[in-house]
Amino acid sequence: MDQSNPHNYLDGEKRYFSEIGDYFAQSTGSFSEKAHAVARFMPRQSLSYMLARIEVYKRILPLHGSVLDFGIHRGASFFTWLQLNAIYEPYNHNRKFIGFDSFNGFSALGDEDAGGEAIALKKQGGMEFPDGLTEIMRGIELHDLNRPLGHVRNALVIQDEAGEGLARYLQEHPETIVAMANFGLGLYQPTLELLTLLKPRLQKGSVLAFEELNQANWPGETRALYEVFAPHQICLQRDPICPHLSYMVYGG
Repeated sequence: MDQSNPHNYLDGEKRYFSEIGDYFAQSTGSFSEKAHAVARFMPRQSLSYMLARIEVYKRILPLHGSVLDFGIHRGASFFTWLQLNAIYEPYNHNRKFIGFDSFNGFSALGDEDAGGEAIALKKQGGMEFPDGLTEIMRGIELHDLNRPLGHVRNALVIQDEAGEGLARYLQEHPETIVAMANFGLGLYQPTLELLTLLKPRLQKGSVLAFEELNQANWPGETRALYEVFAPHQICLQRDPICPHLSYMVYGG
């Protein structure tokens, strides 16, 4: 709930989130035992995101190319893609996963981002993740121990402002073809820069996933999408179990 608008939650839901952490910490069992019983501790909202992301990832299984994730924060989407890769296509060593985040929180908000309710995290520096790179890289190291071909590196995290980081990555890796890109930034300017840079690297069937489209609190993401793609190129799809996540299939 820390990353959401608290006005959207009922009193019972707020109580659930205030108590579930202690319940997890105080419950008996090893980490492995608790992980095996993850449904007991995972909020339904988090589970719905995970299930929706599984369906999105299935769309790219026949596609060649890499997965780029912008605004990885604590790794919810990024590590979901990595886990699904290890499960669905464990020997596809060609697919790379590149995460982008400054870990300094939101960049400056522009006029295009104004709108909706005032929420605490929507500010420059909101959702900052100090030492985020260290934690994420340690997570990748552990993940590689538990996947086939773990000795073949397939994940990279670039700590930089998204547009600058992507421009540098594409210059250093001209071979890059996009199978999927996930956008979790919510802001106009960085999303516009990223979409503009990515468009020449898309193929027919590339999946573009978005976490804040059609949301009054985050109008910048929608504005950026409609500046880069014409309306007839956009057909947004979604899974009914997750209200926020949407995606489009390029050329489809």
